[in-house]
Amino acid sequence: MSPFPLSYRVVGEDDYMLEISIDTAGAFVVNRGDHTSHEPRHGRLSSQQRDDLSAVLRGLGERREYPAPAGAAGFLAELTLGEGAEAQVYRFWEGALDEEPALKAVVRELALF
Repeated sequence: MSPFPLSYRVVGEDDYMLEISIDTAGAFVVNRGDHTSHEPRHGRLSSQQRDDLSAVLRGLGERREYPAPAGAAGFLAELTLGEGAEAQVYRFWEGALDEEPALKAVVRELALF
């Protein structure tokens, strides 16, 4: 299964949010928000970026959820790979990334956009 389209969304604290979507052709949109608004950034993955992202996505393995601990108010993330009935959805609290190095590698790769 292809990991594309891909959608990544983080809802943080103090109006912070990040959304990254990549379609099957490699076109991406990055929406960031905080106390100020930012215009969405559009682009297309280079062959190298697509290869690098695909490599870290292959390392994800089985889906597991990492809920936020009691009292955590933000930085909840959702990564969706593919679409429809075959979509794989990973839901996690970003504070748990140290427990899951493969997921952390994906988040770091996406941060480059």
